Amino acid sequence: MNTFVRNARVLRRMTVADIVQQSIYRGAWIIFMAANICVPIISLLIWRTAIANGAGLPVDEQYITTYFVLLSFVTMATSSWMTGFLADDIRLGKLSRWMVRPASLLLGFVSNNLSEKFLKAFALGPMIGVLWWIFRASMKIPAGPGRWAVFAVSVVLAAVLVFTIDILIGALAFWMDDVAALAQARLIIASVLSGSVVPLALMPDWSRTFVDYQPFRYTVSFPVEIVAGGLSGSDLLVGLGIQLAYVLGFGVIARRVWSAGIRAYSAVGA
Repeated sequence: MNTFVRNARVLRRMTVADIVQQSIYRGAWIIFMAANICVPIISLLIWRTAIANGAGLPVDEQYITTYFVLLSFVTMATSSWMTGFLADDIRLGKLSRWMVRPASLLLGFVSNNLSEKFLKAFALGPMIGVLWWIFRASMKIPAGPGRWAVFAVSVVLAAVLVFTIDILIGALAFWMDDVAALAQARLIIASVLSGSVVPLALMPDWSRTFVDYQPFRYTVSFPVEIVAGGLSGSDLLVGLGIQLAYVLGFGVIARRVWSAGIRAYSAVGA
């Protein structure tokens, strides 16, 4: 059987099993998503108040409102939390039991990621719907399906990019005793440079070149910008090209680091 087809079947079964298991904690997902949407709501109210008081921003109220309403969904859809778990599995020798299984350890993390996002989407969707209804007069919603299709593709690429970076950092545990500090540093840097805290459109002019082309923009901000506006057709094509290039680039690096780590791996039972 083709390896890709076999892995796809294994992933489907593992994802379904994870959904069944994780659905036990459906109350927790509602709490998590309520916390997830609180920060964008607070930021939205702050920036709308600033605009109402005459603050001269490079974007209008429609952009700010659309940006923060979509932000909670995009951050959820592109999030990944596997670095610490992967590093622990390597450091504690738990990787050994996966090496004799027909599926890769990474498939387990992919299924966990997909299943949790599936359940989180059900919890977060109604909250975003209420938020949209409250601010619908200030929302900028694309009329045609084209932008939404590009948005969906960009969200998928962003999710793959974040997951790949997680693999890369987690795989460093093959040679490092603790990657927690590195993971925390990446989280702090990404929260600013991805646009999760402040829209990148509000960054100073002298930083525009760096901000527009650094990889973290393409994990959160770029997908939101597609719907919020401000991107022409050529900007979309260039942005998607850069995003795809980052996915492929980090993918190649992560694969090489993972392969080198597997060859160097030594633990009880390995």
